Amino acid sequence: MTGVLVGLLLGLAAPTDDGDDESVKVTVVVVLATADNGVVDPKLRELARQVRKRDSRLTGFTLMSTEVKSIPVGESAAVPLVEKQELKITVEAAKDAKGRISLTIKPPELGEISYACTCEKFFPVVTPYQTKSGQQLIVAVMATPAAKK
Repeated sequence: MTGVLVGLLLGLAAPTDDGDDESVKVTVVVVLATADNGVVDPKLRELARQVRKRDSRLTGFTLMSTEVKSIPVGESAAVPLVEKQELKITVEAAKDAKGRISLTIKPPELGEISYACTCEKFFPVVTPYQTKSGQQLIVAVMATPAAKK
């Protein structure tokens, strides 16, 4: 995602406890998208633009929640999403020489996705999960090294 999206979504991140140098701070932004309206939360304009490149039928985007977790390397955590769905996150490796953190995520109705992400960049995933009201679930995940105590 572009730096604009990072800047906008960084403002949504709630403070978290400082971890140690073996932890990674993971930020998860939960978004619901719809084809029923064109209302886009101003904080999600760049995300909406990027998602529409792949799925032009999604026109409305609503920010549901943001959660920040400090997860030790090699451990997992679950982040609640909507309607009892959750995102499972495993931190595979801390920041490498190229400045990337390795994660494995398991979004609703998808298999595991393993990737190395650039710090402070969101990785958006449009899941196949639809709410009871027909909205599409999107999660955006960002990882950064946790602050040292």
